[in-house]
Amino acid sequence: MLLQNVVDRWYRTDGITADVNWQVKLFGQSWGGNGQYTQTGVGAMQRHGIILQGTDPVAPIYFQQAILASEPLLWTQWRTKIDESASMVRLNQVVSSEQTMPRAGIAHLMWRMTQCYHFDTVDRVVQGDRQFLLIRGTKQGGETHEACALPFLDRGANGATLLLDAASGFPHRIQWEAVTSKGRETLVNVELVNVRAGVSSNEDLLAPKTIVPDAVDQTESYRMAVLSGAGGHY
Repeated sequence: MLLQNVVDRWYRTDGITADVNWQVKLFGQSWGGNGQYTQTGVGAMQRHGIILQGTDPVAPIYFQQAILASEPLLWTQWRTKIDESASMVRLNQVVSSEQTMPRAGIAHLMWRMTQCYHFDTVDRVVQGDRQFLLIRGTKQGGETHEACALPFLDRGANGATLLLDAASGFPHRIQWEAVTSKGRETLVNVELVNVRAGVSSNEDLLAPKTIVPDAVDQTESYRMAVLSGAGGHY
Protein backbone atom coordinates (compact mmCIF):
# COMPACT_ATOMS: atom_id res chain seq x y z
CA MET A 1 0.00 0.00 0.00
CA LEU A 2 2.87 2.35 0.85
CA LEU A 3 4.55 1.86 -2.52
CA GLN A 4 1.25 2.14 -4.39
CA ASN A 5 0.79 5.55 -2.74
CA VAL A 6 4.28 6.49 -3.94
CA VAL A 7 3.37 5.45 -7.49
CA ASP A 8 0.13 7.45 -7.39
CA ARG A 9 1.88 10.56 -6.07
CA TRP A 10 4.62 10.66 -8.70
CA TYR A 11 2.16 9.81 -11.46
CA ARG A 12 0.57 13.20 -10.70
CA THR A 13 3.79 15.18 -10.18
CA ASP A 14 4.88 17.56 -12.93
CA GLY A 15 8.32 19.03 -13.35
CA ILE A 16 11.18 17.54 -11.33
CA THR A 17 14.91 17.24 -11.93
CA ALA A 18 17.67 15.41 -10.06
CA ASP A 19 21.35 14.66 -10.48
CA VAL A 20 22.32 10.98 -10.56
CA ASN A 21 25.26 9.13 -9.05
CA TRP A 22 25.58 5.46 -10.01
CA GLN A 23 27.86 2.53 -9.25
CA VAL A 24 27.87 -1.01 -10.67
CA LYS A 25 29.79 -3.97 -9.26
CA LEU A 26 29.64 -7.05 -11.48
CA PHE A 27 31.93 -9.83 -12.62
CA GLY A 28 34.66 -8.70 -10.24
CA GLN A 29 34.78 -5.20 -11.71
CA SER A 30 33.38 -1.82 -10.69
CA TRP A 31 32.12 1.11 -12.76
CA GLY A 32 30.62 4.41 -11.76
CA GLY A 33 29.59 7.78 -13.00
CA ASN A 34 27.02 10.55 -12.89
CA GLY A 35 24.17 11.95 -14.89
CA GLN A 36 20.86 13.77 -14.75
CA TYR A 37 17.17 12.83 -14.65
CA THR A 38 14.11 14.93 -15.41
CA GLN A 39 10.37 14.37 -15.83
CA THR A 40 7.53 16.54 -17.09
CA GLY A 41 3.76 16.26 -17.41
CA VAL A 42 1.27 14.17 -15.45
CA GLY A 43 -0.66 10.96 -16.00
CA ALA A 44 -0.66 9.55 -19.52
CA MET A 45 1.12 12.70 -20.78
CA GLN A 46 4.08 12.26 -18.46
CA ARG A 47 7.52 11.90 -19.99
CA HIS A 48 11.00 11.38 -18.62
CA GLY A 49 14.58 11.60 -19.78
CA ILE A 50 17.80 10.35 -18.24
CA ILE A 51 21.47 10.49 -19.25
CA LEU A 52 24.15 8.48 -17.44
CA GLN A 53 27.85 8.77 -18.15
CA GLY A 54 30.88 6.94 -16.82
CA THR A 55 33.78 8.83 -15.28
CA ASP A 56 36.55 6.45 -16.39
CA PRO A 57 38.12 7.78 -19.63
CA VAL A 58 39.67 4.37 -20.35
CA ALA A 59 36.26 2.67 -20.38
CA PRO A 60 33.72 5.30 -21.49
CA ILE A 61 30.03 4.57 -20.90
CA TYR A 62 27.04 6.58 -22.17
CA PHE A 63 23.41 5.61 -21.54
CA GLN A 64 20.31 7.56 -22.47
CA GLN A 65 16.58 6.91 -22.23
CA ALA A 66 13.67 9.19 -23.06
CA ILE A 67 9.99 9.09 -23.91
CA LEU A 68 9.69 11.13 -27.08
CA ALA A 69 7.27 14.04 -27.33
CA SER A 70 6.30 13.29 -30.93
CA GLU A 71 4.66 9.98 -29.98
CA PRO A 72 4.50 7.72 -26.90
CA LEU A 73 7.74 5.98 -27.80
CA LEU A 74 10.33 4.85 -25.26
CA TRP A 75 13.78 5.33 -26.78
CA THR A 76 16.88 3.80 -25.17
CA GLN A 77 20.45 3.95 -26.41
CA TRP A 78 23.84 3.22 -24.94
CA ARG A 79 27.45 3.05 -26.06
CA THR A 80 30.65 1.71 -24.56
CA LYS A 81 34.17 1.42 -25.93
CA ILE A 82 33.38 -1.95 -27.48
CA ASP A 83 29.63 -2.04 -28.08
CA GLU A 84 26.52 0.02 -28.78
CA SER A 85 22.77 -0.61 -28.84
CA ALA A 86 19.43 1.14 -29.27
CA SER A 87 15.86 0.03 -28.74
CA MET A 88 12.36 1.43 -28.94
CA VAL A 89 9.06 0.50 -27.32
CA ARG A 90 5.66 1.65 -28.63
CA LEU A 91 3.95 2.40 -25.34
CA ASN A 92 0.38 2.56 -26.61
CA GLN A 93 0.57 -1.15 -27.45
CA VAL A 94 1.92 -1.96 -23.99
CA VAL A 95 -0.68 0.05 -22.09
CA SER A 96 -3.49 -1.72 -23.94
CA SER A 97 -2.33 -4.94 -22.22
CA GLU A 98 -1.47 -3.50 -18.80
CA GLN A 99 -3.69 -0.48 -18.18
CA THR A 100 -2.55 0.12 -14.60
CA MET A 101 1.03 0.74 -15.74
CA PRO A 102 2.28 4.34 -15.58
CA ARG A 103 4.12 5.06 -18.79
CA ALA A 104 6.98 7.14 -17.49
CA GLY A 105 9.01 8.63 -14.73
CA ILE A 106 9.47 7.73 -11.11
CA ALA A 107 5.94 6.30 -11.09
CA HIS A 108 6.81 3.73 -13.76
CA LEU A 109 10.05 2.69 -12.09
CA MET A 110 8.38 2.22 -8.70
CA TRP A 111 5.50 0.32 -10.33
CA ARG A 112 7.94 -2.05 -12.03
CA MET A 113 9.79 -2.64 -8.76
CA THR A 114 6.53 -3.63 -7.03
CA GLN A 115 5.79 -6.06 -9.87
CA CYS A 116 9.16 -7.76 -9.52
CA TYR A 117 10.03 -7.62 -5.82
CA HIS A 118 8.13 -8.41 -2.64
CA PHE A 119 8.95 -5.60 -0.19
CA ASP A 120 8.27 -6.69 3.36
CA THR A 121 10.66 -4.76 5.63
CA VAL A 122 10.36 -1.05 6.45
CA ASP A 123 12.70 0.85 8.80
CA ARG A 124 12.81 4.52 9.68
CA VAL A 125 16.14 6.27 9.13
CA VAL A 126 16.99 9.75 10.42
CA GLN A 127 19.72 11.78 8.72
CA GLY A 128 20.08 15.18 10.32
CA ASP A 129 16.64 16.77 10.34
CA ARG A 130 15.30 14.51 7.59
CA GLN A 131 13.43 11.23 7.89
CA PHE A 132 13.59 8.39 5.38
CA LEU A 133 12.02 4.97 4.94
CA LEU A 134 14.40 2.09 4.18
CA ILE A 135 12.41 -0.62 2.39
CA ARG A 136 13.90 -4.03 1.61
CA GLY A 137 12.52 -6.80 -0.55
CA THR A 138 13.33 -10.01 -2.38
CA LYS A 139 12.45 -11.06 -5.88
CA GLN A 140 9.02 -12.59 -6.36
CA GLY A 141 9.47 -16.24 -7.24
CA GLY A 142 12.87 -16.53 -5.56
CA GLU A 143 16.31 -16.85 -7.11
CA THR A 144 15.05 -18.75 -10.16
CA HIS A 145 12.80 -15.86 -11.13
CA GLU A 146 14.00 -13.85 -14.13
CA ALA A 147 15.71 -10.51 -13.61
CA CYS A 148 13.58 -7.39 -13.27
CA ALA A 149 14.30 -3.86 -14.50
CA LEU A 150 17.98 -4.51 -15.27
CA PRO A 151 18.31 -7.50 -17.61
CA PHE A 152 22.12 -7.69 -17.51
CA LEU A 153 21.91 -8.62 -13.83
CA ASP A 154 20.41 -12.00 -14.78
CA ARG A 155 19.28 -14.00 -11.72
CA GLY A 156 21.86 -12.53 -9.38
CA ALA A 157 19.80 -9.51 -8.34
CA ASN A 158 17.31 -11.34 -6.15
CA GLY A 159 16.96 -8.43 -3.74
CA ALA A 160 16.30 -4.69 -3.79
CA THR A 161 16.43 -1.82 -1.30
CA LEU A 162 14.73 1.56 -1.61
CA LEU A 163 15.49 4.69 0.43
CA LEU A 164 12.41 6.91 0.25
CA ASP A 165 11.83 10.37 1.64
CA ALA A 166 9.35 9.79 4.45
CA ALA A 167 7.28 12.86 3.55
CA SER A 168 7.21 12.76 -0.26
CA GLY A 169 8.06 9.14 -1.07
CA PHE A 170 10.78 10.27 -3.46
CA PRO A 171 13.31 7.44 -4.06
CA HIS A 172 16.68 8.96 -3.19
CA ARG A 173 18.46 5.61 -3.48
CA ILE A 174 17.69 2.39 -5.35
CA GLN A 175 19.83 -0.71 -4.95
CA TRP A 176 19.72 -4.05 -6.73
CA GLU A 177 21.34 -6.69 -4.54
CA ALA A 178 22.46 -10.29 -4.29
CA VAL A 179 20.85 -11.76 -1.18
CA THR A 180 22.50 -14.83 0.36
CA SER A 181 22.69 -16.44 3.79
CA LYS A 182 25.65 -14.13 4.47
CA GLY A 183 23.69 -10.93 3.87
CA ARG A 184 22.98 -8.47 1.05
CA GLU A 185 25.65 -7.45 -1.47
CA THR A 186 24.98 -4.35 -3.54
CA LEU A 187 25.34 -4.94 -7.29
CA VAL A 188 23.92 -1.67 -8.59
CA ASN A 189 23.48 1.53 -6.61
CA VAL A 190 21.65 4.55 -8.05
CA GLU A 191 21.33 7.77 -6.04
CA LEU A 192 19.13 10.72 -7.00
CA VAL A 193 20.58 13.84 -5.40
CA ASN A 194 20.12 17.61 -5.58
CA VAL A 195 16.43 17.15 -6.31
CA ARG A 196 14.67 20.32 -7.45
CA ALA A 197 11.37 21.42 -8.93
CA GLY A 198 11.07 22.14 -12.63
CA VAL A 199 12.17 20.53 -15.87
CA SER A 200 15.89 20.46 -16.68
CA SER A 201 17.23 23.07 -19.10
CA ASN A 202 19.23 20.32 -20.82
CA GLU A 203 17.11 19.80 -23.95
CA ASP A 204 18.94 16.58 -24.85
CA LEU A 205 17.27 14.80 -21.93
CA LEU A 206 13.80 14.85 -23.46
CA ALA A 207 14.83 15.19 -27.12
CA PRO A 208 17.79 12.82 -27.47
CA LYS A 209 20.19 13.00 -30.39
CA THR A 210 20.60 9.63 -32.09
CA ILE A 211 24.04 8.13 -31.43
CA VAL A 212 23.11 4.59 -32.53
CA PRO A 213 21.60 4.43 -36.04
CA ASP A 214 19.42 1.32 -35.86
CA ALA A 215 16.96 0.74 -33.01
CA VAL A 216 15.47 -2.67 -32.31
CA ASP A 217 11.69 -2.70 -31.77
CA GLN A 218 11.23 -4.37 -28.38
CA THR A 219 7.53 -3.58 -27.95
CA GLU A 220 6.39 -7.17 -27.72
CA SER A 221 9.17 -8.19 -25.33
CA TYR A 222 8.42 -5.17 -23.16
CA ARG A 223 4.69 -5.93 -23.20
CA MET A 224 5.28 -9.50 -22.07
CA ALA A 225 7.66 -8.32 -19.35
CA VAL A 226 5.16 -5.99 -17.70
CA LEU A 227 2.10 -8.25 -17.84
CA SER A 228 0.83 -8.82 -14.31
CA GLY A 229 2.61 -11.81 -12.84
CA ALA A 230 4.96 -12.24 -15.79
CA GLY A 231 7.99 -10.97 -13.89
CA GLY A 232 10.10 -10.63 -17.02
CA HIS A 233 12.88 -8.17 -17.66
CA TYR A 234 13.37 -5.35 -20.13
